[in-house]
Amino acid sequence: MKKRGWSGKRGQGVFGMSFGMIFSIILIIFILAAAFFVIRNFLNLSECADTGLFYDDLQNEVDKAWKSSFYQDIFEVKLPSRITYVCFGGLEKETASAGEREKRDELKSEHGSNSDNVFLYPNSKACDSRLASYNLTHVDIEKFFCIPESGGKLSVKLEKGSFDALVKMMR
Repeated sequence: MKKRGWSGKRGQGVFGMSFGMIFSIILIIFILAAAFFVIRNFLNLSECADTGLFYDDLQNEVDKAWKSSFYQDIFEVKLPSRITYVCFGGLEKETASAGEREKRDELKSEHGSNSDNVFLYPNSKACDSRLASYNLTHVDIEKFFCIPESGGKLSVKLEKGSFDALVKMMR
């Protein structure tokens, strides 16, 4: 009679576990890895949705002001997470303060000759490169400026006089 290994059972290795037990452990590890992957992607999708909702809320408020004969209000909107500044104005505008020129130049190098007028900063923290900027319509932004987030929100002043064709955005 031949001996079959240390425990006398075929298929058991050094640890004394059967092939079925090892296969079950590997299967559980793969299922947990897939679950973490799905949860992480779902949370990233939520962040992208927040970015889209931010742009929609801002555009809806500008449209509301544009349709009014007179409008003056400070609009507050929830910012997507990890965004520290929202910058307004065309990247070609030279009328920016010294601290904002650096942000404008960085955004210009990332976006090139983009015609958008709203930029999330830092750009790398935006959900997607397509959502890092937006072209807001019916606005007149005289100079490039950035507004820091305050408690996860953005506060921007919107004004439209009775003789103005476009809504003015200010700090």
